[in-house]
Amino acid sequence: MSSNLKFVLRVVVVLSVLFINTGTLMAVAFPFREFDEGDPVPDVTLKGFKDSASSVTFSGLKGKPFIAVFWGADIPEKQERSTQLLAEIESLSSFLKEKQVHLLSVNVQDDEAAVIEQVVNQSKSNIEVFLDQDRKAYAALGIFVMPTILLVDKDGNVAAGMGYSRDMIDRLKGSVEVMLGEKTHEQFLADLRPEMKEATAEEKLSKRHLGFGLTMLKRGQLETAIRELTKAVEIDPDLAQAHIQLACIYLEKDQLDEAQKSITKALEVEPDSMKAQVCQCELKRKKGLLDEAVKDLNAILQAHPDNYNALYVLAKTFEDQKKPKEAVEKYKKAYHEILKFSVSQE
Repeated sequence: MSSNLKFVLRVVVVLSVLFINTGTLMAVAFPFREFDEGDPVPDVTLKGFKDSASSVTFSGLKGKPFIAVFWGADIPEKQERSTQLLAEIESLSSFLKEKQVHLLSVNVQDDEAAVIEQVVNQSKSNIEVFLDQDRKAYAALGIFVMPTILLVDKDGNVAAGMGYSRDMIDRLKGSVEVMLGEKTHEQFLADLRPEMKEATAEEKLSKRHLGFGLTMLKRGQLETAIRELTKAVEIDPDLAQAHIQLACIYLEKDQLDEAQKSITKALEVEPDSMKAQVCQCELKRKKGLLDEAVKDLNAILQAHPDNYNALYVLAKTFEDQKKPKEAVEKYKKAYHEILKFSVSQE
């Protein structure tokens, strides 16, 4: 057995345990790969859904601020979340009209017309719908999570980008006010995150189940961990950490449908969670969506090159792609990063 292969096997054993037992929750909030907040938005062309002869370009919208809501419905979870997102955006329509912010609804996953109609009707959305032909806008913008929102100012610069979350409407409304100079960023954050209140009895009980679940997870008792974490989210459905750990355990057990549900819920509650983002990449890997997983992982590592979970999943993905040289490189990098992390905690 070669020294490289021995090293990789040792790393896989170590990191496969760390992947589900660690709580790396560093932020990776911005849901686009190809640009950042403050950059000029890349120009894309979108085709009208109702009128295929009509189209709109981002460059043609310059001179007035706009919001583009990117969504898809290729799986039930995405369809449900896209419907909910469009319904919540609709509730903000009078505010956006008052602020003279234009709205676009963009299907970026080549969904069938009947599916698009179903989402629009169920959400009661009156936003004009456009289509992303051949997913060119999806690629040009580097959309990282779905559904997602892009806010662009009148000069064509990106003011904000955000994935779906429970406080999305408040976040979007505040971002518009900051863009228009009506609030400072500090005021926006203060409004978004008021002072913490004392936990209720239910919240305390949920935290106890979470704590016991994490203890069982560290001991390798996965079924007991699942039971305790499930109790935690039954009591407090907004306990993001429990959803994230459940997702990682289900991935370890190859229960992909359950993992998808937990990841979806985790990102809904805490869209900035890197742990959830990495678990989502692992889910894509297990589903065979290797190129998409590599792109997403590279985006995470561009912002946080020391994230050993992302490095580990990227190494496994390269291995699945039959790229042994790249896989060994990432396994080694993941191993060194976890050693550095361990030393820093001593």
